[in-house]
Amino acid sequence: MTSRRHRPQRLVVSAIGLGSMISVAAYGGGAANASNRTNPHSQFAGQTLTVFDGAPSGADAHQTQEYYNDVAALFHKETGANLQWSYYSSAAQEVTTVETSTVSGSGPDIISYGTSFVGTLQKTGDFPLLSTKNWNTLGGRKSFIPADLFDSGASATKDIGVPYETNPFTMVYNTAYFKKAGIKSPPTTWTQVVQDSKLIQKKIPGVYGAGIDPQDPYDPWKSVYFIDDQLGGGQKFKPFTWISPNGKQVKIDGPHMQKAVNFYFSLIYKYHIVPKQALTWNGAEMASAFEQGKIAMVLIGGYGYQAASIGTKVQGHVGYALLPTVPYGMSKLPPGGRAIETETTGNYWAIPGYASKERALALEFEKLTLSPAIQLDQFKLLGWMPVNEAGVKAVEGYSKASRPFIKAESEALPTSFAPVWSYVETGMLTAISNIASHLATSGSWSQAYANQQLATAQAAAQSHA
Repeated sequence: MTSRRHRPQRLVVSAIGLGSMISVAAYGGGAANASNRTNPHSQFAGQTLTVFDGAPSGADAHQTQEYYNDVAALFHKETGANLQWSYYSSAAQEVTTVETSTVSGSGPDIISYGTSFVGTLQKTGDFPLLSTKNWNTLGGRKSFIPADLFDSGASATKDIGVPYETNPFTMVYNTAYFKKAGIKSPPTTWTQVVQDSKLIQKKIPGVYGAGIDPQDPYDPWKSVYFIDDQLGGGQKFKPFTWISPNGKQVKIDGPHMQKAVNFYFSLIYKYHIVPKQALTWNGAEMASAFEQGKIAMVLIGGYGYQAASIGTKVQGHVGYALLPTVPYGMSKLPPGGRAIETETTGNYWAIPGYASKERALALEFEKLTLSPAIQLDQFKLLGWMPVNEAGVKAVEGYSKASRPFIKAESEALPTSFAPVWSYVETGMLTAISNIASHLATSGSWSQAYANQQLATAQAAAQSHA
């Protein structure tokens, strides 16, 4: 769930090669037409595996669909089985589907989930633990980047999920604009973000310094999470922010959070470095503004911007930098503040218990997505980073530019894996969306309204702790 924010969601269905077809028909396994079998000798020939993942939409919808097609075609070729994709387009929709499927005992054979969602899945009691034999089928647990395993289940004896891609966050910036404005390096503090943006706007009329996407179904909480943590908002609940280590207490409406939300929106209403139109933007719209040269910086992005820039005004001018870690108006972190630059972010495959008959085929699917070929394919098409040694070797051999992202991921800090996290995340997304809409319609900032929205999110999340 967590990483899906910057991984734009999609809703497209198309035919693929090798006689296999992606569809969004009813869930469940079953026999396929024998004419579709490319591997008739396989024990899986003619079976159908359903996989629940993010829907293709937004700036990279075409690339995402191509990736899905590639996986489905190779899966069919190697196993003789057919792959059926079913999609979700928001975190709330994913939560609902998981809950209803596990209660009814009928749903997708494999569920893709984002970081920090593992606790929610474990709470259902319907996701069997991965055995040593399962991990060995997938290349061995030790072959994965250690940080990527945190949301598999927190330990080798409690794992229910297998990581298959990561999306470490960075700041994305237009190198041509920075050069034209005389800025030699990307900002490392939030004060510099504002200062550099104003300089760019002065030197290049019609261009805004930065962009945000408060209406995105995944992104916004991350920006606020980082700022809150940098201000010291996580000091009460170390090692996590917003949720106590035992998962029983939630705190997302305190003074640090109020200040973090205020600053996030002040980039529009006070410093005027983000266009007012951004109050209605989602991630795809923010990406489009960057690609059209309308904004100089995206304050939370990933390597996918490189692939998406091909054929646009910013092709050849996409730069990446670590996210700012020092709060606005400060020269260093305040007491209790953490220099957080990215959280552990990525997506995992989990096999529910009701799909026990399809478990062997599901593991074959997971094994395929972890192969160097698919790990490299997803990097080329979408900028997703690899999760295991073989994938890292393939991707770094193809592009040296991937190395900073892989390094950032290896040092990422985790969010809480408590089951209540999913309610915290969706609550914060709703609060930020409502605050943005209020600011857009009223034309003025109301801290009281923002605080009320945070309090509502706090109460709703705490009720599930």
